[in-house]
Amino acid sequence: MANQLLIRAYNVGCGDCIYVRIPDDHDGFHILIDCGKKGDDQLLQTAMKHLAGQLPKGSKPNKTRLDLLVATHRHEDHIKGFDPKLFADIEVKNIWMSAAMDPKHPQAQKVNSLRAFATKTMRELVDSGRPLGPAIEVLASLYGVSNDAADTLLMDTLPKANGITPRYMHNGMSHDLALPDDTDITILAPEQDIDHFYLGEELDATLSNMHALSSALTPRTGSGPVAAAVQPPNISETDFRVLQSRMLSNGLAFAAKESSIQNNLSVVLLIEWRKRRLLFVGDAEWDGEFRDGKHNGSWNVMWDKHRTTHLKAPLDFLKIGHHGSINATPPPASEQGSKTPVANGIYTVLDTILPVPPAGTKPTAQAIVSTEREFYDPIPECKLLVDLATRVANTRSYGADLKAKGIDAASIWVSAKAKKNRFFETYEKAFLDQPQPRRTDLEFVLDARPFIEVEIPPASP
Repeated sequence: MANQLLIRAYNVGCGDCIYVRIPDDHDGFHILIDCGKKGDDQLLQTAMKHLAGQLPKGSKPNKTRLDLLVATHRHEDHIKGFDPKLFADIEVKNIWMSAAMDPKHPQAQKVNSLRAFATKTMRELVDSGRPLGPAIEVLASLYGVSNDAADTLLMDTLPKANGITPRYMHNGMSHDLALPDDTDITILAPEQDIDHFYLGEELDATLSNMHALSSALTPRTGSGPVAAAVQPPNISETDFRVLQSRMLSNGLAFAAKESSIQNNLSVVLLIEWRKRRLLFVGDAEWDGEFRDGKHNGSWNVMWDKHRTTHLKAPLDFLKIGHHGSINATPPPASEQGSKTPVANGIYTVLDTILPVPPAGTKPTAQAIVSTEREFYDPIPECKLLVDLATRVANTRSYGADLKAKGIDAASIWVSAKAKKNRFFETYEKAFLDQPQPRRTDLEFVLDARPFIEVEIPPASP
């Protein structure tokens, strides 16, 4: 409807491709948050073709207009779809990226050094031809060359084609977007001082030691996999192989940690429109309680900074983080168990922004999750989704609907990894008959829907 705000989450497999249309008296304000994918390219191409038909005419012939493009962070399931072919006919007015993506950001030098080290390690491992297990294959894919192509499009190609300058966003930044009346967008994360809030001193020290070890084992000329390193003359061949193995093992550990840090560097947007509050969190994670100057999850930092301001009241909409991962939505108070309560701690977040309604009343907030079971385990975390379903209105009992259509739920998970690890039996079976928020993968299985839509009316006066 013309007077309602529209959110559309496209099914791109395991990835985010989220379109937001904010209504106004003309043709609206149009936002694309991420354009990523894992798996089949066809899903993303279908999504972008449909999106092109939704956008208004641009100021240039044969162009449509996108008012704001947001790349939340540097993972392929969020940026791999930033392909010149898909954006050739779109006029982009503004580009926002995470402050961590700014190659010149002085307060992200250590995080960027960690990323460079992890990228080098993972690409060399892939180039070495060694057989990789499923988990390492997924990790390695996060450092593929497609991310370089996305960087080029976002930082160079699109800005030049549209005469604009990309902005690297952090908490506290203002903007000059020409938004509809009674609308604002606030950046809640990441913080500007990225190294201080998200890296932590311990990881920084370990990284310095690994750089020294890497230099000792890297050939003085040329490049190539770690296995091609030249043996120093002052150690035995056995010790040399042990050091190589240690470097590879630690390199994998660093890559896993760096991947988590990149999630925590997601741009987090709070859209406020006609007294409605919508939160788009990218892949922001939570991790224990906030500790200043240590490695923190993004939710922990946001809660420390905004619990008395932007996050003090319930939301009308939540984009569930990290495809339904358990580490991307703060836990409910019921999960605290025997832990000593922390005043205003992480276990208070969910009940503040998405409270369970009082007995006898129904929730009014809405939520969606862009997800696919095949790539990670356990994503989505169904126990989390079942809890979230008690807090939002747009839910569905997928087990009952699958049975009604004669679909065997266990047959949905078709990959060898899913079958080998019994994803359905381990993570899904016990929860499928309970309501869950709308999720892109099962909506597609049941009704061939290429996206989930949510329409939000203005708040009552």
